[in-house]
Amino acid sequence: MKKKNEIISFKNFIIIGSFARNAGKTEFACKIISRNSKKSKIIAIKVKRVCINKENCDNLCKHCRVGELPEHGYVIIEEKNISGKKDTSKMLNAGASKVFFLQCRKDKLKEGFLHLLKKIPKNTVVVCESNGIREFLKPGLYVVIKNMHVDNIKESCVSTMHLADKIIEFHDMQWNFQPDRIVHKNNTWMLKEQATAIILAGGESDRMHGDDKSLLPVNGKPLISHIISQIKDYFDQIIISANDKQKFAFLELPVISDMEKDKGPLMGILSCLKVSNNNVNFITACDIPIMNIKFIKKMIKISDNYDIVIPVSKSEYYEPLYAVYKKSVIPYAESLLNQNKRKITDILDCVNSKKIEFAPNLWYKNLNKKNDYQDFINNY
Repeated sequence: MKKKNEIISFKNFIIIGSFARNAGKTEFACKIISRNSKKSKIIAIKVKRVCINKENCDNLCKHCRVGELPEHGYVIIEEKNISGKKDTSKMLNAGASKVFFLQCRKDKLKEGFLHLLKKIPKNTVVVCESNGIREFLKPGLYVVIKNMHVDNIKESCVSTMHLADKIIEFHDMQWNFQPDRIVHKNNTWMLKEQATAIILAGGESDRMHGDDKSLLPVNGKPLISHIISQIKDYFDQIIISANDKQKFAFLELPVISDMEKDKGPLMGILSCLKVSNNNVNFITACDIPIMNIKFIKKMIKISDNYDIVIPVSKSEYYEPLYAVYKKSVIPYAESLLNQNKRKITDILDCVNSKKIEFAPNLWYKNLNKKNDYQDFINNY
């Protein structure tokens, strides 16, 4: 038996929760199952928690059947009816190889779930409808659907929604983030953001003694290709900022020249923001070899309420070339450049920005010099 407060980690799990009922959660789950069951065998789970007794039942769980549960407080049912109208039947019909329904008392959720896990082979891909199990299980991905027409929030969601990788809005029978953006790959679940990644590769590489740092070899391929391979599954679009389009033709990606030459990286950022397909844009220099996906996603998540999200170390060192920019910064960047101001951090005084603390010594590397590159290669 797992310890009471121990967090279980399963990257092959995706948990789909919701703020309240009628958020299209099962339909969302079924679309994910249908799309991914062609490549992987998927087991689906639906979890329903009920009150310990009917006297304590609130409006959100008025359909509890607590009196029908066995004495140990939970029941696990495998769905066999592929043509039924129940949510579990819909999951089976969508392509799940097996579907389990766990109904339990609120105080028996973990015990019942751990019992259910014994029925699931190791490394199996799982799609699970629940909020509560996120309290003790860390999945590859946890998304929460919010019905914009419902004010009530489930108790189980209140305690876990801060852990959500993505909160999806459900309005007029549509989601603002489509299930086909969620895929299972490399033994985990991945979420493709409605965002563009912009790689700035127009620098002169002066401190590299003539070597173009974007083309320095890492694991047998150019550094810029190494960067792209890390982020390509997470973004709608990738743009290269460079004035030499021929140099980067081998990438088969859009290469955007500066609208005006010799204006520095702020001009490169502006030029790419103008042609980007998305409002949200992650911008990185071409000499940062480690793409910390978890950190990037954190910045994107925070950016809902800001124009720029920028990392800053405890020493107040800003990293403007590993940050998230919205298209809303375009007029401010234009204004600064028209005044011949090229310092990127000047734009922070003009827009609604959020500084996010990071520890560069843990993962961040910037290959400005030959020694930086050699140290990275020697320790990579």
